Amino acid sequence: MFILKHGRLIMVFSVLSLLAIAFFGCATTSQIQVLEEKAQKALETAEQASQEAEAAKVDSTRCCSESRKNAQRAEDAASRAESAAVRAEQAAKVAQDAALKAEAMAKKCEDIFERITAK
Repeated sequence: MFILKHGRLIMVFSVLSLLAIAFFGCATTSQIQVLEEKAQKALETAEQASQEAEAAKVDSTRCCSESRKNAQRAEDAASRAESAAVRAEQAAKVAQDAALKAEAMAKKCEDIFERITAK
């Protein structure tokens, strides 16, 4: 009964409510522009991050290549050092043998000198 008596009032209230929902529920042009600007900034940031990542990848590849070369150089240097150590050991052995031979000759000379001076 209340609805029948106040039908126009309820109808006007319903229409006004729908209009209010329509106006306040939709985004305004300025809100859409702000959202578009934020999206554009996000895209620019993503593009910049992508470029920086690509540059970092190139640097990483270059550094990896240099590291491999340096590792190879280190291995070569270690091999040369090992060869030098072997040669040094051989030279030390030759020097020791020569010293022993010189001592033996000195002893022999001393024995000969002792025999000569004993006569």
